Amino acid sequence: MKRVALIILALSLVLTGCASNTKNGVELLEAQKYEEAKEVFQKDIDKKKRLDEAYRGLGIACFELKEYEEATKAFEAALKNEAEETASICAFLGACYMELEDYNKALDIYKKALTKENISKELKQEVQFDLIAVYEKVVDWEAAKKQVELYVKEYPDDTRVNKEADFLETR
Repeated sequence: MKRVALIILALSLVLTGCASNTKNGVELLEAQKYEEAKEVFQKDIDKKKRLDEAYRGLGIACFELKEYEEATKAFEAALKNEAEETASICAFLGACYMELEDYNKALDIYKKALTKENISKELKQEVQFDLIAVYEKVVDWEAAKKQVELYVKEYPDDTRVNKEADFLETR
């Protein structure tokens, strides 16, 4: 997933100079060794070390393993342990809520992600696209149509939205 690669890169930059367990966990995430990464991050959690980063890393590993409930708990624990509520954490949480079919929470958290100053251009585009799907899931056709219009205006070369636009024309 494009989003994960961007977020892992951002996480790597944040973790520069951090404890070796956390660095090892990030390296395992980058190598797509998610089960091993979970174990490494869990060690820091058990030792109560760098809980914000450890829970964030655990959340990413769980997300990649499609363990969405566990990922949600890990991201929420990261926030409770003083992790900054970044656009990337919001995007991950939104995706988890979508997978768990809690569309109203997904909608709220995706909207929150878009308000973050630290949101990258690529992540903003992904979140804006994901919002279309959320509006469709909550059967808010007008909001979905407006989101498609905004998306097309901002990203005219992205043809992924054509399928959504065609679907919404029938609603």
